[in-house]
Amino acid sequence: MLNKLIFPAILFATFSGLAFAESEFDFEELMNDVETKIQNVQNNIAAKDAATASTQAKELQEQFKLVEGFFEKRGDAADASHNAKEYQNKAMNIQTALTAGDFDTAAAAANDFSKQCRGACHDKYKPL
Repeated sequence: MLNKLIFPAILFATFSGLAFAESEFDFEELMNDVETKIQNVQNNIAAKDAATASTQAKELQEQFKLVEGFFEKRGDAADASHNAKEYQNKAMNIQTALTAGDFDTAAAAANDFSKQCRGACHDKYKPL
């Protein structure tokens, strides 16, 4: 019963937080959360916990919508905005593979997400 209450509470907190975060969020904190979350996704895929990994991948997708908006508003970072869109797609690919029960493809997609993340933006935009 407790698990049935925790999941909706987490979703509510995540999505209400993301709505607020659109106007005001700590970019560095968000990126730290992304790093932790993709590691958790990889661990949950390895543990064959598709539900948790999929939920976390969806959260990554939402976080990269914020990143996309952040760089679009900045105005001088079209490549970073483009990369953020690609990461939304990578997160969606993880979810699609998990929905199909294809843990190998999900693991490969999560690994690609993790490896590409550092090289795509970090060298150019970190620290902001």
